[in-house]
Amino acid sequence: MGLTWPASVFQHTLMATDQLLPGGSIGPRMTMSVAARITGPVDLGLLDQAYDDLVARNDVLRTTMVQVDGGGYLQQVHPHQAVHLEKTDGHGATPGQLADEWSRTPVPSTAAPLIRGHVAQLDDGDHVVGLTLHHLHTDPRSLHLAIAELGRLYTARVDGRPEPAPELQFGEYVEQRLASVADRLDADRDFWRTTMAGARPMALSPDLQRDWERQPSSGSFRIQVLDADQAAVMERWARKNRTTMFGALFTGFSLAMADRLENRDVLVSTVFEQRDRPGTKDMIGPFIHPALLRVQVPEGASWESLAPLVRDSVLNAYNRAHIPAIEVLGMHMDVLQEIAMRPAGLCVFQYIPAHVSEKPIPFGPAQANVVPGDEGGPTGDVGLMFRLHRLPTGEVIARVTFDERDLDEPLARELFGEFAARLSEPLAGA
Repeated sequence: MGLTWPASVFQHTLMATDQLLPGGSIGPRMTMSVAARITGPVDLGLLDQAYDDLVARNDVLRTTMVQVDGGGYLQQVHPHQAVHLEKTDGHGATPGQLADEWSRTPVPSTAAPLIRGHVAQLDDGDHVVGLTLHHLHTDPRSLHLAIAELGRLYTARVDGRPEPAPELQFGEYVEQRLASVADRLDADRDFWRTTMAGARPMALSPDLQRDWERQPSSGSFRIQVLDADQAAVMERWARKNRTTMFGALFTGFSLAMADRLENRDVLVSTVFEQRDRPGTKDMIGPFIHPALLRVQVPEGASWESLAPLVRDSVLNAYNRAHIPAIEVLGMHMDVLQEIAMRPAGLCVFQYIPAHVSEKPIPFGPAQANVVPGDEGGPTGDVGLMFRLHRLPTGEVIARVTFDERDLDEPLARELFGEFAARLSEPLAGA
């Protein structure tokens, strides 16, 4: 079989989900992409070699998933074979148009490499380079790490010097991570059994009915949550109340959704990025952990009274995110069945902090800047997803995605509006 490593929590979750909903979680359209505009002289031959170097030195880009006896999954690393950038005619196109076109490139998850590279010349000394990766093997931060590493490798080629090999590969990290929590798995599974006992998917509107004759499809819209000044105020409020930006935003979400629920029991899926081990800060890979969050909101709760409950819920889930959410739901089949059957049964709330430097990326004597785009990544067909993202400019934007079999855009905007209205409360008191 060759070199193998255990699957990460995220990879296991996507593979297991595909068993329930074939194609939706690991299909060739489940990709994430990044593009950068390079200003200055570029040797396309050396850039092509640097792209080949990128794939050669990162095992995760040459990895497919295999199922083993018992239902588990392994990462299988394939030997490197030469890869090349796909050249596009860029004359008359904008960087944004090229980035959008390349982002639609399918990347099958069943054959290495799990990446596609593109380059286009806009004019003399003006190029755009793009990378599209399968979501099984990347996360939002990794996109920018990959383009920055491509710049370093190109610079090394220009300078005629070798770039040091990575100290750690993603598969090795996963094995170390799993070993570090092995002695607490039983206790953590008991925590999730207790925490999820009696939970139910949120019934956000009593009138919702699923159109079972309609094919699954997602609607979405992008909207500002907080401008840069408001986001700074929210950060100060979070620090004052000993929580995080994620905790503050989820407090507002919980207050808003609880007002719609008879039991005031908020249950969502989320993801946590965990790069807390040495050597992982600059590593490409899916360092995200899907997890469940449950907050039982007391009647009459305020921002100040609910924030500690949310903080504890988030911290407990973060510390036990190595138990896959799909496994947790498997402990409570009644919850899983209701999620599958209830309109908008799966509600997702995510917050992605700003992680992109606005500083240019060196490409030899040239400089590159990342092309602005939607970094949320694929959503699949979900019930309702609020994916919040902090931009380098400081503002917080949201990509709201909804299953069109379950609800329409006016209702999705109404739900977002109630969330946004709650966020105005701590801002008004600043």
